[in-house]
Amino acid sequence: MSQFYKVEQSNGRWMFISPHNKPFYSVGVNGVHNQIVDQTHWLKTDLVHKYGGNREWFPKWATEKLSQVEQFGFNTLGAWHEPYYWGNGTPKTIEIRMSRFAPKVNTDWGTGFPDVFDPKFHASVERACIDCFMSGRGEALLNDLGVIGYYTDNEIHWWGHGGKWGNNDPGNGANDTSLVDDYLEQPAGGHGKLAWIEMLRKHHSSIEVLNETWGAEYTDFEDLAHIAVYRADYPEALEADKMAFLRRIAEVYYQTTSAALKRYDPTRLNLGDRMVGTSTPEVVFDVMKDYVDVITLNFYSFNLPERWMSYIHERTGLPMMITEFSFCAGAEAGFLVNTNGARNVLVRNQSRRGETYRAFVEEAARMPFVVGTHWFAMYDYGNPQGLIGNYGLLDLANEPYGGFAELVRQSNEEVLRIRNLQEL
Repeated sequence: MSQFYKVEQSNGRWMFISPHNKPFYSVGVNGVHNQIVDQTHWLKTDLVHKYGGNREWFPKWATEKLSQVEQFGFNTLGAWHEPYYWGNGTPKTIEIRMSRFAPKVNTDWGTGFPDVFDPKFHASVERACIDCFMSGRGEALLNDLGVIGYYTDNEIHWWGHGGKWGNNDPGNGANDTSLVDDYLEQPAGGHGKLAWIEMLRKHHSSIEVLNETWGAEYTDFEDLAHIAVYRADYPEALEADKMAFLRRIAEVYYQTTSAALKRYDPTRLNLGDRMVGTSTPEVVFDVMKDYVDVITLNFYSFNLPERWMSYIHERTGLPMMITEFSFCAGAEAGFLVNTNGARNVLVRNQSRRGETYRAFVEEAARMPFVVGTHWFAMYDYGNPQGLIGNYGLLDLANEPYGGFAELVRQSNEEVLRIRNLQEL
């Protein structure tokens, strides 16, 4: 018996290995938490009443939800589950969100992207780890043999404010440096801007050499600190420097977050930062392969970009896990408005949700480098100021979509059969 989860390749196929030295394919569900009590049209007292009183309701609710997860055929608690489950031995993954307190260089939506050169980024990483590991249920987490690994962040914007990002087609985003442009928008004293100037000084021995290389006419490196859009008669030379800086951004991000995980829990897997679709430039994968154990990807599409995924797997040598996907019935489920990923994956009804779920997870399971799929989410969302849509296995009244849940259960059983036949 090993003590913790591992990931390894055997006969050309990747798999997790459980603490009991058994192959493990992760079929998970995200969001097993009581966010439902925060919905504007749902009163907390309703849950308290349903589950037996102020002192009784939460453990009963949590026990019932874990039982439903298992009934629906899932074997893993994905991101954003209740810390109440820490220490219970159920397979689980945890998202730390190390960048949450850091200044951002872009904030279009969600997490944005941190200025990794700002000391506050390093402080954010440390504070997030302390919150996770050193307070509340941290000790239970560290002693939980069910912990597969940790996500350092969720959907940070590697593609930049003006970049190309997509669900299943990288398009022009494969070698895009729009994130660097976000750094260059900083004022002269910005930490990222200063790091850019420092790199240029190292790459070009003098401003004259830079001018000759770029086809520009600057008088001093300090000139570059005060502008965001540069003159370069040889734009490919400027683009090469931007690509080098993008690599440096990735190096600082993964060095910092990986080192933090090794300080706080060196025995668990580094599950990366839950990237959005095919949006991440290739140079980032070139860096991350030296730090993470599994590439984690979120898709809101009806199928997977198998050719691209195979290419990234071959480029990095790493397995992949789909850590977020969903299909939403929209109007049929009472959602006339759907936000975020739901807009891309609307279907007619719950039966179609079940069909698309099955096609997606079986497609993933047949890829030899995929080690799991995690559905988003346990509950529907109805926050007028945030996420809205039929994402859930359960509705906002805490009731399961029975027909859909049964199709999910059947699909999960088939997925595990596919992987077990292939791996045992």
